[in-house]
Amino acid sequence: MSETIMKVRHLGKFFGNRQILRDIDFEVKTGDVTCIIGPSGSGKSTLLRCMNLLEIPSSGEILYHGSCITDKNVNAPAYRSCVGMVFQNFNLFENKTVLGNCMVGQIRVKKRSKEEAREKAIFYLEKVGMAEYIHAKPRQLSGGQKQRVAIARALAMEPEVLLFDEPTSALDPQMVGEVLSVMRQLAEEGLTMIIVTHEMAFAKDVSSHVIFMTNGVIEEEGTPRQIFENPESPLTKEFLLRFRRHV
Repeated sequence: MSETIMKVRHLGKFFGNRQILRDIDFEVKTGDVTCIIGPSGSGKSTLLRCMNLLEIPSSGEILYHGSCITDKNVNAPAYRSCVGMVFQNFNLFENKTVLGNCMVGQIRVKKRSKEEAREKAIFYLEKVGMAEYIHAKPRQLSGGQKQRVAIARALAMEPEVLLFDEPTSALDPQMVGEVLSVMRQLAEEGLTMIIVTHEMAFAKDVSSHVIFMTNGVIEEEGTPRQIFENPESPLTKEFLLRFRRHV
């Protein structure tokens, strides 16, 4: 039986007087690929940012192996090395090479030696097909290449869970496939992932669990087959129908 890694319980988030998340509840088990779908502005990215402590929840709790991560004594950098994140806009250090981008977190947070950090960085860059670019700077790379480097950088920290915040939304259509291919491989290898995405075909094919969010709440969740082939909520049906009309 799979172990429960994370639990989100009654999570709420306000920005000023505006409530972005309302009473969010779900859990993540080892090997789960959870895809979070829904219209823009539904709170998906805010949820992920709360799960990585980039935003502090206004209410509720997020448990990682039973410990509440919003406790004031939690070491956030150490936690983020266990629950990593890949952003839609890459967030690479422009003054560092591809190799340097994949080493810096390991050295500063994991306290690895430069030799070990380099070895792991090259291993994961090879995994995403970017090893030949180790001396390149981000400005020399395409969007798809930058995102693959960002994935390698996150993987080099060897996280237990990896969060993806719309990882293909900033890419040209021809570059989307190369990033999704890497993510499919990671799913096949059993990496636990939580993915905010607008790639419905990918979500249907790769996920083990789908969450549909709208207006800051989880409207419906279930297996890909349940959500994509037999949704119960009219809002889920409307979203999927509208999405199909635009692809």
